[in-house]
Amino acid sequence: MRHSLLVAVASLAAAVLSACTTRSLPPVPRVEVRQSWARIADSGATSGAYMEIGNNDTVSITLVGASTPDAEAAEVHETMQQDGTAHMMPRPELRIPAGDVVKMAPGGLHVMLVDVRRALAVGDSVRLTLRFSDSTDVVVAVPVRTP
Repeated sequence: MRHSLLVAVASLAAAVLSACTTRSLPPVPRVEVRQSWARIADSGATSGAYMEIGNNDTVSITLVGASTPDAEAAEVHETMQQDGTAHMMPRPELRIPAGDVVKMAPGGLHVMLVDVRRALAVGDSVRLTLRFSDSTDVVVAVPVRTP
């Protein structure tokens, strides 16, 4: 009887340890979007979306486009200073080095939302799809807030 009890306890302990050691961590996403937000805007106006895009891969990735059902167009732009005046220039490609994070913020890189199809108010969200050169799409629900 004692031998059977010891075998049962040992088997139970082995099963518990086996369950603990075979559990794996969830996979880290290759592309990670954090701290996203979009500006409030009236219907028909232009807004901007800002975020951090992290590349968790071992090779660089390239953002080649954006789209949303909430605006006529979504374009990656960069605000640059030239002769004391701010200009926005389209960025058809945005390279994100391996293991790096690109920050989109007011006065710099951003996704311009052209001719929004509805008023964007605090508490709303914009569904934004980011497209990468390897055909990866990342869909983000971007909350609308004031700066």
